[in-house]
Amino acid sequence: MLSDRDYYNPGDYRRMLRPEGSVLKLLIWLNVIVFLFTGLGKAGAALQNLLILHPYYIRHGEVWRLGSYMFAHGDFWHLLFNIWGLYIFGKPVERQLGARRFLNLYMFGGLLGGLAWLGTNWTAPIAAELVGKGNILVANAVQLDQHLKMDTLLRVYGGMIGASGAVFGVMVAAAMAFPTDRVALFFPPVVMKLRTMVICYTIIEIWQSFDQNSSIAHLAHLGGGLGGFLYMRRLRGDAPTESFLARLADRWQRWRRRRAFRPAKGGDGPGADDDLSQEVNRVLDKLAQVGYDQLSEEDLAILRAASERLKARSGR
Repeated sequence: MLSDRDYYNPGDYRRMLRPEGSVLKLLIWLNVIVFLFTGLGKAGAALQNLLILHPYYIRHGEVWRLGSYMFAHGDFWHLLFNIWGLYIFGKPVERQLGARRFLNLYMFGGLLGGLAWLGTNWTAPIAAELVGKGNILVANAVQLDQHLKMDTLLRVYGGMIGASGAVFGVMVAAAMAFPTDRVALFFPPVVMKLRTMVICYTIIEIWQSFDQNSSIAHLAHLGGGLGGFLYMRRLRGDAPTESFLARLADRWQRWRRRRAFRPAKGGDGPGADDDLSQEVNRVLDKLAQVGYDQLSEEDLAILRAASERLKARSGR
C-alpha cells in the first residue's frame, strides 16, 4: 500500500516542504516562492501576468508561457492542493524514475495540459473584443478603472494558471508504476487501488469538461494525464502506436494458431496431436521464462485442452 510507504504517510505536514527528492523539493519550493511573490501587490500582479497562459499571448509569440503558467496559482488552496498532490504521488515516482526523468515527466504533463486547454480556447476573444461587442462585465470594469490594462483584463476574463495538469500527469504515472497500491481518500472516505482512483478521477474530469460554466480547466487536467501516460509508455519502450500494432499482430497470429490446431470434425487425429504438442511446448517455454502470471488466456486454454485430452486418453 502507498499508505504503508514511509514517504507516502507524511505524519508531519512540514515534511511536504522538505522531501528527500532533489527535483521534487525544487518544484514544491518553486511553486511556493512564486505564489508568495505574486501576492506582493501591483508587482506581484505584474509577475502573475507574465506567467499566465492565454491564446492572446501565444498568438503574439510568447510561447514560453506554456512552461511558466504551471508555477503560478490563484489562491492558497489552489497552491496547497497541487503541492500536496505533487508530494503524495511524486515521491514514489521520482524514486523509481530518477530526478531527471521525473522533471521531464512534470514538464511534459504540464506542456500537454497547456496545449489541451489552448486547443479548445484558441479563438477566445480578448478583452478589447469583448468591450467592442458590448460585454457588460468588461465594459463596467473599464469604466471603474480607465487605466485598466489589457493584461489585467485577460487575467480576470480568461487565461490559465496552476500546476494541476503537471500534477495529474504525475498521478497517472504513479498509477502506472504502482497500480495495485492502495490509497485512502479524504473525500469520499474510501480506500481503493491507485489505478482505480485515477480511472475514476479521469471519468469525472471528462464529465466535468462539458460544463461550460466551470472555472476549472478540466481539459488541462486530462491533457496532463495524457502526458503522464505517454511518457511512462515511452520509458517502457512501448510507444502507444507501436504497442497497438504489436497487439493487433499478436492477436492475428493467435487466431491463426487456434484455427491451425483446432480438431477437425469427426474426431482427433495424429495431426491435431502434433499441433497441440507444439503449442504446449511453446507455452511451457514461455512459462519457464516469464512465469505463470504472464500467461495469456489463450496460453491457459492450450494447457487446459492438453490436460483434457490426456484425461480422455487415460479414461479409454
